[in-house]
Amino acid sequence: MSDGPRISIITIAFNNADDIEPTLKSVVGQDYPYVEHIVVDGASTDGTLDIIQRYRDSINRLISEPDAGMYDAINKGIAAATGDVIGLLHAGDRLYGPDAISAIASAFDDPNLEATYGHSVLVDTSDRPVRVNPSKVFSRGLIRRGWMPSHQSIYMRRERFERYGAYRNDLGGSGDYEFFIRQFYRHRIRARLIDKYLIRFALGGRSTTNYHQLWQRQKLHANCWRMNDIRPPAYLIPCKLARKIPQFTRGLVARLTESHHRE
Repeated sequence: MSDGPRISIITIAFNNADDIEPTLKSVVGQDYPYVEHIVVDGASTDGTLDIIQRYRDSINRLISEPDAGMYDAINKGIAAATGDVIGLLHAGDRLYGPDAISAIASAFDDPNLEATYGHSVLVDTSDRPVRVNPSKVFSRGLIRRGWMPSHQSIYMRRERFERYGAYRNDLGGSGDYEFFIRQFYRHRIRARLIDKYLIRFALGGRSTTNYHQLWQRQKLHANCWRMNDIRPPAYLIPCKLARKIPQFTRGLVARLTESHHRE
C-alpha cells in the first residue's frame, strides 16, 4: 500500500491563549499519519507561545514573528508548506472529528482532483451550534448565486497556490472571498465535496471577527469579482445574505436537539 498525500495544515495565531489548545489537540488527534502542521504566531504576548510549546513535538514548523495581518501570516505558512495539499485551521477553530484529514486525503487519491471542501458548524463560546452549514456538490453556477463553502474546509493542491497565487493582504477581512473567486471561478478547478462535517468554527475567532458589518462586507465581496475582471451578478448580494438564514435556522434546531454538540 503506497503512502497517502502529505497534508499541510496551517494554523495562524495572535494572542489566542484562551482558545488555541483545542485547535492543537484536534490536529494531534487525527488518525491520518502524513500531516505537516505549521503554526504561524504573530509574536503573541499573552502566553499563546507557552501553550504552543507544549505541543512542539507534533508541530513541524513554528514561525513566531510580527506580521502584517492574518493573510500575511497565512501566506507565510503557505510559503513554508511542503505538503502535496494545503489547508487552514485558525486558532480557536477545530477539526470536527479524528477522521477529518483521512477523509480529505482519501479524496486526493484521485490524481486529477485539485480541491476538496466539506460541511462546517459555527459554535459559540459554550460550544453550542450557532450556524450549521452543509455544503453542496460543486458547480460554478452556485458561486454566481452567492454560494461559498466554509473556507477552512477547503483543502487544495499546492500547485494551485503556485500557479494562481495565495492571499491578497490589502482587502481587510475579504481576502478569503477574493481568493475563492480567483481559485474556484476565474480559473477553473476540479473540486469535490466531502460529504461530512470537517470544521468547527469559533464565533468571534479570527475566522469570524468583524462579520457584524455584514452589508459592507457583501459590497466588498462584489468588488472581489471586479478585481478578477468579472462583472458580479446583480443578484449576488441578496443571494449571499439569503443563504445565511437557513444556516442560523439549522443552528437553532441543532441547539434544541443537542446535535452537533461536542462528544
